[in-house]
Amino acid sequence: MKLSTRDLTQISIFAALTFVSYFISIPVGPVPITLQTLLVLLTGFFLRPRAAFFAQTLHLIMKVLLGGFQSFVSPSFGFVFGFIAAATLISYLVHKKDGNEFSYGAAAIAGTIVMYAIGLPYLAMILNGFMGNSFGVKEIFEMGMLLFIPGDIAKGLLAVILADRLKGRVRAFQH
Repeated sequence: MKLSTRDLTQISIFAALTFVSYFISIPVGPVPITLQTLLVLLTGFFLRPRAAFFAQTLHLIMKVLLGGFQSFVSPSFGFVFGFIAAATLISYLVHKKDGNEFSYGAAAIAGTIVMYAIGLPYLAMILNGFMGNSFGVKEIFEMGMLLFIPGDIAKGLLAVILADRLKGRVRAFQH
């Protein structure tokens, strides 16, 4: 399946928005609070699975090209890998059904779980393995997840509202 110019444009826009949303951040430890997860949810809602995958992969490439190889040893970089899987899964779940608020919400929850499932082990690997710390599972969950749940809920609700209101105006929602 060939990507159209419109697909490539949407992929580039969502990759760039996800990249830029990192700079709106609140440092709270090894993983800052950012708007990136909101953009990952929206990528999944608005783009088809293949395009969502490419958008978040392009975001990863941009982070490495502009941040250097040391990006890989950032404790939060595992979440960037999680963004790729999450956006793809969210898109698959939303586009296999008639997108409604329930399917958006369920897809957002599933995608968020995937982000944590990939991001938290990477966080532990970098903090403990590479940086020589000895954080336990509880501390990794506190640093890398518990602090973020209220914001994830708010970003999830905002993404669902935006997707529901804009679904008729975005080509990806038209089957």
